[in-house]
Amino acid sequence: MLWAYRCTLQSSTNESPFSLVYGANAMIPVEIGEPSLCRELYDPTHNHQNMATHLDLLPKLREKAQIRNLAAKRRAARKYNANLCPRSFAIGDLVWRMANSARKKDGKFSANWDDPYCIREDTGGEAYRLEHLSGEEIPNTWNVSHFKFYFS
Repeated sequence: MLWAYRCTLQSSTNESPFSLVYGANAMIPVEIGEPSLCRELYDPTHNHQNMATHLDLLPKLREKAQIRNLAAKRRAARKYNANLCPRSFAIGDLVWRMANSARKKDGKFSANWDDPYCIREDTGGEAYRLEHLSGEEIPNTWNVSHFKFYFS
């Protein structure tokens, strides 16, 4: 299984791990025992020159593989971020806050969201200070991921 992993092309780099390390494609054990074109045309002096050339080109091969890998990561990030909807709140907006004790003491029938709160201050970086509807301030800051709009 490990040999198969080393010899197969990886989807992110389009290169096999063996070729990224040694600069040449690996021969599977079946190719060694069976006659093949690669084995028939083998010449030690010509092979040594080709291996030296491949080793000289290895940094470029690795650089191309790294660029392909980064491109694959960016494609995955773009696909993931396409479904995200950024949220922002203004001062005075009413929001639900995620309950801290959701599903801990009352089981699955406990409330997932706490009473409505009012946004008191935007501290930047998607963090907000809250206050109760009575005007009492809450000392902590809360991240936007813990809120949802309260529609009355």
